[in-house]
Amino acid sequence: MSVFLSAGLIANDFGTVQSPTGTVRLETTQVGVNIEFPLKTTDYHLELSFDFLEGTHQGLAKITITNQSDLVVFEIPLLLYRLMNVSSVTDLSGRNIQFSQKVVQFSDFKKQQVNHIIVEQKILPSESKTIILNYDGFLLGYSETGMRYITDRISSDFTLIREDAFAYPLLGKPSKAIFQPIILSSNYNYTIEVTVPDSLVVANGGILESINANVDNQVTYRYRSQQPGWRVDIAIAPYKKIQNEQLNIYYYNDSVAAQNIVKYGRMAFSLYENLWGKLKDNNGITIIETERGSGGQASETTILLPSEAFSEDNYEYLFHEISHLWNVRITEKQGLTPRWDEGLAQFCQYLLSEILEQKNNGLLIRTANWFLGWFKNALNENEKLANTPMIEYGNEKLTGYSYYQPMLMFTVLYYWFGEEVFHNVIGGFYKEYYDTGASTKDFTEYWEKITQSKHIQSFFDDWVYSTNYKNVISDKGSIDEVINYYSQR
Repeated sequence: MSVFLSAGLIANDFGTVQSPTGTVRLETTQVGVNIEFPLKTTDYHLELSFDFLEGTHQGLAKITITNQSDLVVFEIPLLLYRLMNVSSVTDLSGRNIQFSQKVVQFSDFKKQQVNHIIVEQKILPSESKTIILNYDGFLLGYSETGMRYITDRISSDFTLIREDAFAYPLLGKPSKAIFQPIILSSNYNYTIEVTVPDSLVVANGGILESINANVDNQVTYRYRSQQPGWRVDIAIAPYKKIQNEQLNIYYYNDSVAAQNIVKYGRMAFSLYENLWGKLKDNNGITIIETERGSGGQASETTILLPSEAFSEDNYEYLFHEISHLWNVRITEKQGLTPRWDEGLAQFCQYLLSEILEQKNNGLLIRTANWFLGWFKNALNENEKLANTPMIEYGNEKLTGYSYYQPMLMFTVLYYWFGEEVFHNVIGGFYKEYYDTGASTKDFTEYWEKITQSKHIQSFFDDWVYSTNYKNVISDKGSIDEVINYYSQR
């Protein structure tokens, strides 16, 4: 249903309209009105306990939410895993707050279902409110959506609680176009209290404040965040721990493999620092072994590394995830990020493998050549991909290709300008935009600023803002030919 808005009315994402005389609740979100999502999470406290026999958990989430707009907000929308149920919502004084909940599909990703919770709470402009949710239920993954790495479940063998599965209440609406920018721009502190049997260990990238013994052989782990961030990752297993001045390693399988992770992790960390500069606000990095096939992820303080990356004599996955620690938060002014940072991390994993694992000399070029052939075939078989510039990968749900096309782009830039200039740009961009975040346009303009090349703008026009790169690679049999094409112009 579309609604005509007369002069003087402003629609927001909550289905309400504010006029000079008050606020009117509407039945639908307005189409064509582009106002930033007005709420943000500013503090998060999470308490969890588990029934491993039943495969369920109980949670208490105390969330502080701030209205960052100049509009009055009357509803707080939250998302939770589809098989979890909210039993109550209260304020800090214990008074009940009215709420509704319903399992719904994402409006722009029909395969994904979530419990959509609407909490009725008035928040004035610039005001903060704290709400407390009690909830419980099952966690059985999201593999049916195509995100095969989200097989998260509650088990004494291994349990993972993370944002990807909506395993705790998250601010947002059931739309990727709305939710993804919210989560990626989130910046909040957290504390967690997780109760488990004393045979298990709770791993988290925060600062461990205490481990308290309870009755019935239960213990409660309390962590607090090292610094504000956008996600909370909690892993539970019979972990062992290795700790040094840079890295904390939680592992539950092979101790020799874990020692190698420490060795190569320190080498990678040191090399990235030499290339790009020291991390800002670095209080140490925690690497947590997760279940095989569960996917790797990195935030400012935590790297989730699947079991196969621990047990195999191949550290590309590790190098990939550590490189993300130097990423600038990319927030596009219009639409979703194309996630070219994954292509940069893909480039880095092969570069570092070549440098640090000397048996892999020439790996980067060999891999780029393989990617080039594979991607040319993908362009021939996928008309949507062939007609979508990389800047639109997020909006067109093509970010699976962000590991490949941008990897080729960064390979060309590396050999075109040389390693010194390349690393000066990546490191300089991190230093300049770490605090504020940046857009893809900021990134390409930074390349122009540093290189002073009269051809760099047309290069990004080819690879980022159009699909002209197709014409360049169509008759090129190797990545060297692509590099020569640009470097000899």
